[in-house]
Amino acid sequence: MADFATVDDLAARLLGRDLTEDERAKVPNLIADASAIMREQVPDIDARQPATATGVCCAMVLRVVLNPEGKRQQSVDDYSYTTDSARSSGELYLTAQELAQLQPAVGGRAFSIVPGCS
Repeated sequence: MADFATVDDLAARLLGRDLTEDERAKVPNLIADASAIMREQVPDIDARQPATATGVCCAMVLRVVLNPEGKRQQSVDDYSYTTDSARSSGELYLTAQELAQLQPAVGGRAFSIVPGCS
């Protein structure tokens, strides 16, 4: 199965700079891992081929590329930093919004149920 993105797809989304040589060496494996996570979370993704798959895959990888140390917070005086909780879970992950983008749209109208009203 093909990955959902390529190094060129990722590079096109990296605004303001080019991929470094080290990043170019690591990105193909990150893309493959992100694609595997997407297939695990959305089993029918290959059959449906959602248009958002490339963008979601790149977003997953860019979180790692743009923040390789996993910093979530950093202070300057008496230096300290906090590691992003995603780092402890394997770095690559789908956000709830990204997962929703990969799911098929549900047809029908939205409605509310209000108890006690008729």
